[in-house]
Amino acid sequence: MRSILVLTAAVAALGLATTVSAQPAPAMAPLGVDVNVTIGPALQTKVKDFGPQEIVYISKDLHDAVSHAFTRSKTERPTRVDLVIEDATPNRPTFDQLGRTVGLSYRSIGLGGARVSGVATFADGSQRPFKEQFYETDLRDDRGADTWYDANRAFDQVAYDIGRGKYRMDYAGPGPTGSGHFGYPFTDR
Repeated sequence: MRSILVLTAAVAALGLATTVSAQPAPAMAPLGVDVNVTIGPALQTKVKDFGPQEIVYISKDLHDAVSHAFTRSKTERPTRVDLVIEDATPNRPTFDQLGRTVGLSYRSIGLGGARVSGVATFADGSQRPFKEQFYETDLRDDRGADTWYDANRAFDQVAYDIGRGKYRMDYAGPGPTGSGHFGYPFTDR
């Protein structure tokens, strides 16, 4: 927890970091699994728009989901899991987006999701790469959604699969259809 607070303070002090990552102290790792989360280039371009605190928040959510998955896993556990949040799209405007755009409301809603890749390293030195994504396709399924509802669904899916020893190698399912930049023109990528 201390490293996340230090990261938040460092990002706030720098205004905008070129790389944002949440890497909790090894003491937090359950059952000997060291879980590390970093941010991919596509998401780094959105840090200023979303706000650095949002990136820290979703990084912690992914870390916690994967760490928790190993506490109930009955498969061989890796010693280290390196995760990269390649991209993420919020369902609702972030705090920074709300502050910049007149007329934008927290009631504004969109289709969200996330794309995650990574590598699981086992005690014998072998590695299993993986990549997964989840993006919602129907706005009716997002009633009552908070800011990162669909991104958290993607993180839960990743955690569920790798916690059970499934390492998918394709971005199965629908991909992103919007930029996630509320208050900006809608684009296809």
